[in-house]
Order: sequence, then C-alpha cells, then structure tokens
Amino acid sequence: MNNTELNILAESELFKGLDLLEIRSVLDEYSLNKVDFIKGEIVALQGDLYKELLIVLHGTVISEISDPTGKRIRLENFHESAVIAPGILFSIDNTLPVTITAVGFCTLLSIPKEAVLSVLMSKRICLENYLALVGNKVNILAEKIRLFKFSSIQQKIAGYLLNLRSKQKSDFLNIPYTREQLADSFGIARPSLSREFSRMAGAGIILVEGKKIRLLKTTALKYLLNGEILD
Repeated sequence: MNNTELNILAESELFKGLDLLEIRSVLDEYSLNKVDFIKGEIVALQGDLYKELLIVLHGTVISEISDPTGKRIRLENFHESAVIAPGILFSIDNTLPVTITAVGFCTLLSIPKEAVLSVLMSKRICLENYLALVGNKVNILAEKIRLFKFSSIQQKIAGYLLNLRSKQKSDFLNIPYTREQLADSFGIARPSLSREFSRMAGAGIILVEGKKIRLLKTTALKYLLNGEILD
C-alpha cells in the first residue's frame, strides 16, 4: 500500500481521524487485499452475499438495481475513498440489493467482515465514523422517499431547502452532504443539480457558498414547490 493510497483511505468515512501510521498498522495486521477491475467488469452482483466491506482506492464504480424485466436503474456513484454498502455488511439479510460495476479501471480495498468488526472494536473513532456513515445513509434514503412525490428537479431542491430551513430555523443553511450525495438523494446527476443551483442563484433565489446556502427568496421556493417553473 503506497502513500497515495494511504492518503485516500485517510479521507474515507471509515478511517478519517487516523494518521497514516495507524492506517498502515491496521492494513498490516489484517493482511487486507486490493482488487483491480477493468471497465464494465462486475464487482458484485445484486443478490450476492456481502461479506467484505469495499472501499474505492482508484477510479469509480456505480450501483444499479434491476427490475424483473431486466431494466437497470443507476442509483449511486462511488469515487475514491467511498465506502460501499456499510449498512448491508452487518445486516441479518446481507444480500446486496444492487449490482456494483466498474466505470473504468479501478482498484478496491476488500476488508472481511470479521476484520471490520475487530477494527471497530479496537478503534473508537472508526466505530463512531461507521455509525455516522450508516446514519447518513439512512437520512439520505429517508430524504429520497420524502422527495419522491415531487416530479421536477426544481421541486425536489425547493422541498429539500425548505425542509432544511425548518430544521435549522435559519435562512443560512449548512448542507450536511457533499454535492454528490445530495444529487444521489434527489435521484439526479451531479451536473443537473449544479445547473439548477446556478439557475436559482441567477434568479436571486439562493446564494451558494460551498456547502452553505443562503435563502434569499423563500416565497419563490414555495412557488417552485407548488409547480411553478423557473426558466
């Protein structure tokens, strides 16, 4: 494991807060494996038992779900340092609900379930990270379900921002997710989300500053939520 890969792991939701020496010690203790995949290769199939936690070291993989007709729906993109399906690993039914596929050449770190359990028991910070990661996944899923009734991207964004305003009781919002996670919760591509944010900012409805958004015209957001269209 080279220093570049160690730095990528240090940014992951599992190992963040550990220094590189601590991460290397964990890797050496459990003899963890790196696995390479080529473009289009299936990493894991929907219905497979998920017995090893996967973390992306290089490249990108996607998760897709298939319906009975064979139609595939893309659900999520996983880039460098992403932890894949942490909640499934310790589920009673640990069969994968999705198929994981390599977008291009990629490298994944594979951590057996027992090794994950040992790390969580010995490193409190990793345990807290893991619980927070699973909790965030639950919140994102709940947000997806809540926003499912809205048909347009603008409605989804307006609904999300107004709900967050109610929770934070402020027009200065701290967005708890990355732009990629937020796009996934809306069921859209990240460029589409960025385009709509830019459109709303250009109309003077919001002001975007990194992971902070200031609501300038909440009435306009309510109009969008009710089906008005922002050209």
